[in-house]
Amino acid sequence: MPTIQPADFQSAVMEMLDEYGDEVIEANETAIRDVAKQATKELKKSGTFGGSGKYRSGIGNEVTASRISVEAVIGAKKNPGLTHLLEFGHATQNGGRTKDFNFVAPVNDTIEEKYMKKMEELLK
Repeated sequence: MPTIQPADFQSAVMEMLDEYGDEVIEANETAIRDVAKQATKELKKSGTFGGSGKYRSGIGNEVTASRISVEAVIGAKKNPGLTHLLEFGHATQNGGRTKDFNFVAPVNDTIEEKYMKKMEELLK
């Protein structure tokens, strides 16, 4: 471990904080990308609704990263409006309602915990 002179203490601490900040930024992007992929896979498998599989095949994620932020959007790219109708049901022409398939909420509820675990793993 190098010896730091009292006059260089502030710059040494700032350098360490900058290095750690860079590690956190990199870990954050990696964690978000990994969790987005995992959540997309889970979302494609969840739900008991039938159909041809076209809706499930259109589920994906898009990660946007800039110098100061990383954002992931997970959802149906082909039929985005169908997600709400499947998740909550909708009115029919006969005045009834369709069955709701609660398949997004369970996946959504676990994302934050998975992200935190991934960040802890990456920053050890």
